[in-house]
This record gives sequence, structure tokens and C-alpha cells, in this order.
Amino acid sequence: MQTKRKVWYDRKAIKREFSEGDLVLVVSTNTDENFPAIDSEPTLFDFDEIKESSSLNDKLNEQQIQELHDLLLKFSKIFSNKPGKTHLVMHDIQLIENTPIQCKPYRISPRQTKILETEIDKMLKHKIIELGDLDYTSPMILVEVAGKDPRPCIDYRKLNKITKTQFFPLPNIEQRVETVAAAKYISVLDLTKGYWQIPLTPNAQRIATFVTSFGTFRPLRMPFGLKNAPFTFSKMMADILHGCDHFAVPYLDDVAIYSNLWEVHLSHLNAIMSKIKDAGLTIKPIKCKFAQDRVKYLGHIVGRGIRTPNEVKVKAVLDFPVPTTKSQVRAFLGLAGYYNHYIPMFSSIVVPLTETLKGKLRQGKINWTEECTRAFKELKDKLSQQPILYAPDFNKEFILQNDASNSGMGVILAQKDDNDKEHPVLYLSKKFSETEKKYSTTERECATIIFVVKILQCYLDGHTKFLITTDHNPLVWLKNNVSLNPQLMRWALTLQPYNYTVVHRSGKNHKNVDALSRTPWPD
Repeated sequence: MQTKRKVWYDRKAIKREFSEGDLVLVVSTNTDENFPAIDSEPTLFDFDEIKESSSLNDKLNEQQIQELHDLLLKFSKIFSNKPGKTHLVMHDIQLIENTPIQCKPYRISPRQTKILETEIDKMLKHKIIELGDLDYTSPMILVEVAGKDPRPCIDYRKLNKITKTQFFPLPNIEQRVETVAAAKYISVLDLTKGYWQIPLTPNAQRIATFVTSFGTFRPLRMPFGLKNAPFTFSKMMADILHGCDHFAVPYLDDVAIYSNLWEVHLSHLNAIMSKIKDAGLTIKPIKCKFAQDRVKYLGHIVGRGIRTPNEVKVKAVLDFPVPTTKSQVRAFLGLAGYYNHYIPMFSSIVVPLTETLKGKLRQGKINWTEECTRAFKELKDKLSQQPILYAPDFNKEFILQNDASNSGMGVILAQKDDNDKEHPVLYLSKKFSETEKKYSTTERECATIIFVVKILQCYLDGHTKFLITTDHNPLVWLKNNVSLNPQLMRWALTLQPYNYTVVHRSGKNHKNVDALSRTPWPD
């Protein structure tokens, strides 16, 4: 790679000869400039590096690679390791009370102080901060993680308590993952230190001032840790990408651009990069991926119509130690629960673990049983099998495979491919309440359908025809032959707006979902 760069930068160089006694200017590198946030090469466009990091030779032909090169060269100036500065928005801070926050600096070791002084000097040089006032001060600390550069962080907890909250609607991650997964060409752009590309208002600069043991400093760009920083950034990205939501989705400082045709993908890339350029933003080339058939996105591997859990996240689940406290159980359930749609009967498997969280106290030790060990191991085993889900195609018919047993319900949302083979889109399961366990067989089957239709309404709206397959024969006539049971009548009216067909499938052909509902349930 160094050789390729040398050839590129030396292409217009002129060879000169020097003799002893000639005066020359020697420029040497300064190792102190290795700032973790701003690299020493601020502007960098190296298509060979992009081609190698995105493995383009394995995914595109020569003509497509040249077309991508020509397009990216057009926007070469937005490829930079130095944060840009947008003119579209400035972050402000509105307080709910006027009492100034004045905190003392945290005491840190002399070694950490020296590192922090070096980082502050670099931030001053690059005009990320400047010397500040003393009316508002929040303490700065140095976060050190093994294998990573030290990172200065500001503790804004007290300031955030008196800051007026601004809300921005969070995107539905499941929907975005499914949308991007369906595409054939996917590019992911990563903004260079996204928050630092947004300037602060003079008022916010004063309020967000931070203090160290060797001075007080005023941030000029939006720092991490401020309460409403995600609101400002998300709103800016939504404004920039307005009108492009059918082929580009932002999530904080990542933008995924997805298309099914090559020419269309180039057009989409051109549109998004033009908007980024006009906004004064920059993207970090080393973190971008172009024209991929599969990419890592929001904790998943997506593309070519399928999605799987990110192996890094799965490894975190597999390496999770046996919990000994309620906090550790919650942490494990949160980590594994992110992938619950990949795991059939997830809600039943985790019952022994959720039982350990019962009680008035949120903290403390737990009673770890053999059932907990089995559930803990089963979750890990199921994720280690690299489960695959297929992206929904809203032009095709959905199939609801559902079944109910005495203890719970199991559901598979599926679709058929072009070869008439069924593939899972997601798994759902639910443990019956004590009241639901007393239902008759017909009532349990209907309760399952009602539950599924409500949960999956975004897939099964009234304009989309879908199939409901079940091994309980009376449900075949549910739509037209409701019994005198008033509850069944209400359920039938609930289903009335939907365009569906109930198909009976015998138990021997219904084993996959039947097993979901009949999995042993802990007492």
C-alpha cells in the first residue's frame, strides 16, 4: 500500500541532484501529531485503498470499478480524516434553571495528566476547543481502553440534569435492517467524527465549558456527552437526506445507500455524496464500504436478501460469563435479546433467567439453578449456529405458520422464493398467561392469530393478502363460520379488515411451528 501511495504522489515529481555543500530544507514528521481523532493526513482519496478494503475486484467487473472510480474522484475532497464544519445547523443548549454548574476537576495520576495535556494541545491547535470562562464548568476525564488510544471525555451529567430535553423519533432498527438486507448493492458511508462537524452556538460554548487540573476550555464543536447531541445530529441527517428515504437510511453518523441495479446505485451514490458535500461534511474513507453485496449494519450482516447476526456481537454473547447478579442477567438478556427474531421460542427459553429477576430488589445475588444453566447454554448454542432470516418482499404473499399448545404459541412469518420454497422472515413466540391456558383448543388457536396479526400489522396490513396455515381444522372456517362464543366473535371482527386466507395443514406437515409451541415450559 505504501508503494502504491508513493507512486501516486510522486507521479509529477521531478528528480533533483544535490552536491555536498548545497543548502536544503529538511521536513521531518512529528510523532506528537498522532491525534486519535484527527489524523496527520487530513485529506485523503486513495481509490486503490478503497478498492482493496471493499474487495471490489471480487464484486464488480472492470467497467463497474472504473465507473465507481470516476464517481468517487468527483467527490475526492469530502474524503478526509479531519472533521468538516457544516453551515446547516448549530447546536444550542436550553436550560430549565439558571443556576450555573461549576464542578471541580477530577484528580488523575501524573501519567494521565501528561496524556491529557497532550490531547488538549492538539484540540487547541485544530480549533476544536479554545480557552474558556469559569461560570460553567464540567470535569474532563481520560478514558483508557486496552488496545485503543486514550480518549478524553467530559462528564456532563450535572449539566444534562438542568438541560431541556429535545426529542427526535428513533428509527425502527428492525425495519431498517430488513430494508437494507433486500438490496443487491449496498454502500455505507461513515462521517468523520460526526458530532465534531456541528459547531456550537456562543451560548452553548459557554455552558459546555469543561475544566481540567491545568485549565478551563470552551468547546467550539459539539462534544460527546451532551444530552441533546443525538437530537441535533439525527435531525441534521434527516434534513440532509430528505427525499432520499427510499434508497438511503441514516443511523447517527452512518448512512446506508442501497439499490438493486448498478446504474441506479451509482445515481444514488452521486445524490447522497452531493448532499454531504453541499452540507460541508466529510467522510472517513477507511470506514466506508462501497458497492457491497453484504455489509455489517446495525449489528447484523445484511445483503442479497438475507440477514444474519454480526459475528462480533455473537461472540460477545458466547463469551459472556455465567451471571451471578441481577445486573449481569439483565446485561446478558439485553445482549442476546437483540437477536430474538433469529431464535425460535426465545421467550420460553429465557423464562428461567427472567425468573431470577423477580423480587423487590433490582440489585443483588441470584439463585442460579440447573434450569438457568440449560437456558443460558441453549441461547448460546442457537446463536452459534449462524441463523439466517430472509428480507421480506412486500410484492409477495406472506405466510403465517402458527400453532398453539397448552402452554404457549409459536409463529413463523415466512415467504416463498422463486423456486416455491418457504424461507423464514422472523420467529415469534409467547408464553400463555394462566387465563389463556384455560382456553379451549379453538380459542387458543384464535388467540395466537390475533396476537400475531397485531404484532405483525406492519407486514399484514389490510391491502396485503396473506395465508394463515394451521393444523387445527375448525379454523379453516373461522372467517365465515364463527361460533356463538362472544370472544371468538370479537376476534373475528378484529380480523375482518385483513385480507387473509386460512389454510389447514396437517400436523405431520406442520412440525416446525408445532415444535415451537410445544417446547417444554418451566413452571
